[in-house]
Amino acid sequence: MYHQESWLNGGYFHLKKGNVNGKQIVSNEIIDIATTVQSPNSLDVELPQKGYLWFVKDLKSEIGELVSKGSFQILGYTGVTLLVIPQHNLVAVRAFNSFGSPSGFDYLADVREFGNTIMTCLIPACH
Repeated sequence: MYHQESWLNGGYFHLKKGNVNGKQIVSNEIIDIATTVQSPNSLDVELPQKGYLWFVKDLKSEIGELVSKGSFQILGYTGVTLLVIPQHNLVAVRAFNSFGSPSGFDYLADVREFGNTIMTCLIPACH
């Protein structure tokens, strides 16, 4: 299992569009493609919008409703949620480091609540 610091570094890498310490490691165009909506226009608007591997906050997503449009997140098999909110220059991660969920646990509702909690900490008007 990965440590939260590794996830944070990955999120920060995408937040900074592939630039590390002033050096462009991956072209920002590639990062933009990965973190903006690439779902086909024919996709039902009620379905989550995705980039490449990332859920993107646009119309409908697994990201909380309070989270800024243009944000993106990736979900890990062991309960990891990595959320990047470019509008606030923020990367947030949480990890359960466990496989599976208890009976009756609504994983996606919990993931959305994670993003909403981050936003309530950032924006006093959301309190």
